[in-house]
Amino acid sequence: MQLFKNLSKQTLSDITATAWPMAFNAVLIQSVTIIDLLLVASLGDVSVAAFGIAGAIIAFIIGIQFAIANGTQLVLSRAIGAGNINKVGLEMASGWVINLSFSLFALIFLFFAIDPIIELISHNEAVTIQAISYVKVSLCLLVFSSLSQVIVVYFNASKKSRIPLYGFLVEIPLNVLCSATLIYGLWGAPEMGLAGAAWGSVIAIGVRFIYLAYRFNEEKIKGFVAGFSVVSKASIKTHMQEVVPIVANFIVLLTGQMLFQVLFAQLPVQSYAAITLILPWIKIASMFVNSWAQSSTIFVSQFIGRGDFKSIPPFVLQSRLVATIMSYIMVVGFFIFSQMIPYIYTNLSAETLTALAIMTPAYIFIPLFRTNNMFCGNMVRAMGESYLIVRINIITMWVISLPLCALLIYLNAPLVIVFGVIFFDEILKSYPFRKTLFRKLDSYSALSS
Repeated sequence: MQLFKNLSKQTLSDITATAWPMAFNAVLIQSVTIIDLLLVASLGDVSVAAFGIAGAIIAFIIGIQFAIANGTQLVLSRAIGAGNINKVGLEMASGWVINLSFSLFALIFLFFAIDPIIELISHNEAVTIQAISYVKVSLCLLVFSSLSQVIVVYFNASKKSRIPLYGFLVEIPLNVLCSATLIYGLWGAPEMGLAGAAWGSVIAIGVRFIYLAYRFNEEKIKGFVAGFSVVSKASIKTHMQEVVPIVANFIVLLTGQMLFQVLFAQLPVQSYAAITLILPWIKIASMFVNSWAQSSTIFVSQFIGRGDFKSIPPFVLQSRLVATIMSYIMVVGFFIFSQMIPYIYTNLSAETLTALAIMTPAYIFIPLFRTNNMFCGNMVRAMGESYLIVRINIITMWVISLPLCALLIYLNAPLVIVFGVIFFDEILKSYPFRKTLFRKLDSYSALSS
């Protein structure tokens, strides 16, 4: 009970004010893919398969852009915490150089290499043609996305996360309208099929970038940011040191998750279908905790920027308490969801419903450990120990969990045990993540004593 007495209402209010727009943004981003898929579904199986392949490639590139921007957000938070507007502009410029450089490299590479890549993935000529068309149109999107990401993290780092949210609220309905118009050729527009969905996304994100650029220009006029012209090779190199481990961690986790999917695909169809239905719900629930942790890292980075190390340990402990409470709420939520599955998915076979029921113990309790790991991982990255997080993820996921999953599938282990490897992976990370975080907090306590 003493922990709850120490929970500051101001801390709760401050983090929530930044976190809820970020969480809403994350859900909206996820919803764009779902909306596009619903629009494309009426075009038939070929278009859906092409969208699945092409969308995964574009999503991977945008994911790396996001990871780069995440590193930029940490650096910007420190500069804003220190009140150094020239440092803010310098880091913004460095972030843009790095993000755009990656995006241009990816654009050029995909332009020349996408044909053989998709031909290697798909053996259906019709799917291949549509997927290549979608990717080549979406290359324009990568530039707007790269520019926008850096502006978004500036506003997040400035605790003005509602501004990016307003941008998404403009982008999403525009995306739906433009995509539907160009997919089906409405109101005299050309009927472009799957390529129309790509053009709809390009137009929508272009409009969002214009909005974000306008709002960022207002920040410059008000004197909140300056110093763009002093960007140098040294500043880019220093910025890169923050970015690389975060990108490495993203690649380690994403490729690991893709390999889990490949392994799960070797299971009977009903078991794989059950896993496919559960994973998106776990991902969506995780977005709220991740947004809370991301919001907390902004505050921690600002404390570091102004040298206020004394405030970090109590702030982190209070924020972690809220994340723990969220994990218990998620457990209850997943239990209720498990009871509602037959009413949500009414057309599933009895075998798939049985598989979902068998998996229940594994996915219900995942939040207890995943929440801790998300929170501790984000905090440790904010405190400059990103490489430790990468090493822990490599050992637990790649050295232990993935080979174990493959072995269990080979041995025809029960589904709850096979799927439970994901739960086991979170358990393995829990202690080293927590130990690393508390070691850093102890070091800050020693500095302030």
